Amino acid sequence: MSRRGLRQERILDLIETSMGRGVEAGVIRLRVEDDVMAGDSVVVNGKRLVNFGNCSYLGLNTDPRLKQGAIAAVERFGPVYSTSSAYTSLGLYSDLEARLQTIFDAQVVLPTTTTLGHLAALPVLINPDDVVLVDVQTHASVHLATEVLQGRGTSVQDLPHNDMNALTKAVEKVHEDGNSRIWYLADGVYSMYGDVAPVERIIELLDRYPSLHVYLDDAHGFGWQGPHGRGQVLRNGTLHPRMVVIVSLSKSFGAGGAALVFPDLESAHRVWLTGGTLTFSGPIYPAELGAAVVSADIHLSPEHAERQTRMYGQIDLVARLLRAHNLPVMSLAKTPIWFIRLGRYEQAIEMTRRLMADGFYVNPSAFPAVPRGLGGIRFMHSLHNTDEQIETLVALIAQHIPEVVDDLEVVIDLTDEARAAAAVLEGDSPAP
Repeated sequence: MSRRGLRQERILDLIETSMGRGVEAGVIRLRVEDDVMAGDSVVVNGKRLVNFGNCSYLGLNTDPRLKQGAIAAVERFGPVYSTSSAYTSLGLYSDLEARLQTIFDAQVVLPTTTTLGHLAALPVLINPDDVVLVDVQTHASVHLATEVLQGRGTSVQDLPHNDMNALTKAVEKVHEDGNSRIWYLADGVYSMYGDVAPVERIIELLDRYPSLHVYLDDAHGFGWQGPHGRGQVLRNGTLHPRMVVIVSLSKSFGAGGAALVFPDLESAHRVWLTGGTLTFSGPIYPAELGAAVVSADIHLSPEHAERQTRMYGQIDLVARLLRAHNLPVMSLAKTPIWFIRLGRYEQAIEMTRRLMADGFYVNPSAFPAVPRGLGGIRFMHSLHNTDEQIETLVALIAQHIPEVVDDLEVVIDLTDEARAAAAVLEGDSPAP
């Protein structure tokens, strides 16, 4: 086996071992046993747990209106429209596209998932002689798509997380060496730590270097952030002429599918016609389309701003509680995603088991979701959750953490240092 093959085999062994520990401990790969989903909780092994592992941030995934939209679509068109959208697709596509184009004020193409969206768009947008720079903590689905690019001969280089100095140097080097285009791939909101891309800094680089293009995955920022939920990336402005954004409709939006957002009709049309997974994979299911159309109408109504205000209040509450308990949270960015750094995966598993015994479910996280040695627990809150549930969860974490972590002071010091560096890059101030 080649050196590259041996390295890949070792990585797979590490992942299998790590995941296996979580399965054996009964904290991941769980099946919920609910007959009807309550929204704020799930039943696991006969026990009801308050669910802080839910990405439906605005609480729309169980909204009766979205359910009725899904049911009506199934009654009209069946559970699946079994053909490639390269030939025919349901008129619900047009209904959803029109609404999303109003939300984004940009051109929209609808892949079935963000993963398939990356695989449709990136090989079309990026040429073999382009240079690709990827934030090391960008979602694994984006890294998967870069493997296709590398197979065609495209140069792909990982960059330190949110390091704008490293990005600037890399862009300048390519810019000086020749005429290659440069693509920077990153997330809008990072799904593990809840920190955000420094969008304003990235746009400054786009304005400075005409050869730079940017592709941002805003799956976790879309829906709850920005006007009409247009997302973290576009919350303060319109789409840059050399930027493409992809969002998920299955998280805060509460439906299913994904949307690629383009600054121009030509790019959107080219990906729509030639993107491989838009031709050779199945369509978005009728139920997902029906629910998404209803969700889009809610996002375009005054109700969305009301839900958004409630979400911002939750975010402020969690941040205050984490600071009050001096917990080692990796980021205090204003998002509904929080990561408590513990250290080893065994510690993340133990904390999760204790919280499950208390009646709460969170996500234990370790390699490959986060770098080795930086394991911990991730929790997300949604409008399904009450303030009391949030306050109780944070208090329980504070209660258990001294018994779970070997040297809490060291963990807190290291986390504060990382958080302060991230806050500067994100344009946000660290906690006092």
